[in-house]
Amino acid sequence: MSVNNKTIHLSIVSHGQAALINVLLSDLEKLECANSFQVTIIKNIPENSSSLHFPLSFPISIIENQQPKGFSANHNLAFRNAPFPDQRKYFIVLNPDLRIIDDIFTPVTEILNNDTKIGVIAPLVKNPDGVLEDSVRKIPTPLRLCERLFGNFRDYDFEHAFLEPDWIAGMFLAFRAETFELVGGFNEKYFLYCEDVDICCRLWLSGFSVRVDLNHSIIHDARRESRRNLKYMRWHLSSLGRFFLSSVYRKAKYFHSKRKMQS
Repeated sequence: MSVNNKTIHLSIVSHGQAALINVLLSDLEKLECANSFQVTIIKNIPENSSSLHFPLSFPISIIENQQPKGFSANHNLAFRNAPFPDQRKYFIVLNPDLRIIDDIFTPVTEILNNDTKIGVIAPLVKNPDGVLEDSVRKIPTPLRLCERLFGNFRDYDFEHAFLEPDWIAGMFLAFRAETFELVGGFNEKYFLYCEDVDICCRLWLSGFSVRVDLNHSIIHDARRESRRNLKYMRWHLSSLGRFFLSSVYRKAKYFHSKRKMQS
């Protein structure tokens, strides 16, 4: 990876979360690969213009939305507003509530560079206590959602160096920029929730794979708003309904049933 080019475009959306983003930016600044970063930060709701701490060694563009946008629209907007789009090779979506202590960007981008049929890749996700989070999943079905609601289990066992799940949760998603553009980015019909499963399904259906690097991990201090806030719960249920009624879901469900039989 060349440190002279800003090949890694990071997209971060703030919902009044400048304090969290400052910690994340500080983590990024300490990494040896920091010179390869270019960052777009979208302020989705009004917050103090001086709330983010600068300067840093990598360029940052900041967009302040006049009206709040959803996950898909925000990250698509960030993709269109890279500080150095001609140098970008990779596009990585980051939650603001991540801690990144080790350089995971070099291994995941090298994997993407070496295998262009990988559509998206992510590391393992752990909570602040080091417990593995449930970020690697099979395609949802109404029955599987009920089982998850009343049970405590994981969809996959982590037995190998790499895993190719049906989909991965959206707190860290690394794409080759041309792949992200080829599939049309995130589906903006989803305001919040299901954007990650939808794009993973579309990648599989477009001939790409979804990959998890089990050798590297990040820390995620999850907020779980949909479990505490009725507004978020409504958004979550609405997105699930939209996904279950979509042609992407029908095609992906059939695709993964065949993939399972062949494995």
